[in-house]
Amino acid sequence: MTSRIISLRLPSKVIVALTRSAENARWSVSTGLDCLLRNSFEHGELLQPLPDCREFLDAKLDVRIPITTSEQIKSRAGQLGMSISVYIRKLLYHFYITKNVKYVVCNGHYTLAGSHD
Repeated sequence: MTSRIISLRLPSKVIVALTRSAENARWSVSTGLDCLLRNSFEHGELLQPLPDCREFLDAKLDVRIPITTSEQIKSRAGQLGMSISVYIRKLLYHFYITKNVKYVVCNGHYTLAGSHD
């Protein structure tokens, strides 16, 4: 087995935004989520002070991610004292909807950072 299924409830508008983003990059939704997750691990602490999504969780996301990503998210979420579902939901919600998490250029590379707007 090289991948694991991630299944969580989200607001439908988060899933729509993730799907559009993946389509624009010509990726699957699974690849889009995996990329965003892997980019979040180095700066995952920026999710800690952000609130969990308060909107109605009216849709379900089921995706496959590589086992290595699954193991990293389990470790990182545990270090931050949150469940895997909350970690992913906060990342997606604040990246796509509130824009409190965004990509910035740092030392010539894109990295995730908290929004200072």
